Amino acid sequence: MPLFDSFKKSPKHEPEKLKKGRAAAKEFIPVLRNKFVSSDGNVHAGTILSAAAWLTGTSLYRAFHPKDDTPPGTTIQSNEVNKEWESLMYLFEEYNFGDVRVPVGRLIMSALAAPDEHKPRVEMSYVQKELQDQYNAVMKKHGFDYLDGARAGVLICSLLFYHHCTVAKDINPSLAAGIVAQGIIEAAKTAPPSLRSAT
Repeated sequence: MPLFDSFKKSPKHEPEKLKKGRAAAKEFIPVLRNKFVSSDGNVHAGTILSAAAWLTGTSLYRAFHPKDDTPPGTTIQSNEVNKEWESLMYLFEEYNFGDVRVPVGRLIMSALAAPDEHKPRVEMSYVQKELQDQYNAVMKKHGFDYLDGARAGVLICSLLFYHHCTVAKDINPSLAAGIVAQGIIEAAKTAPPSLRSAT
């Protein structure tokens, strides 16, 4: 089943922001896929899920630190970020698990203990330098600020989660969800490299 089939199942009267979020996700996922596709045409699940989560978390970081001059890589503690991250994870659960609540702490432990074959093959800083400007440009095009961009990022993560866990079946759902949860909070608490263009 093609990755975007789930877009056809969206309700006719869904909220406008969700509709725009789906459009932004549909536009950005091919950018991610093209960046990480291997010579055999496959994409490593742990890498693309991590990349999507890191970009989501980076957008969340910027929502609370818009004029930040903190050196890249510096870890920042923020109750606002923690609270919003919990909301994003709630959205992720809604999109993927319905009414089932998955303990996020357990998911993150699962991601941290992931076997090497599922760990991302790139660093967070590389993904940010290579893709954050494109990510922000797509979000801005669809009328999103950084916080809405983070929420749209959860849709991107959800579509990739669905594809890799249900269609390609190349990663365990608990592990995939843990990679997303860990990636978002890691990026949301780490000062990113500067954007090349103002957004």
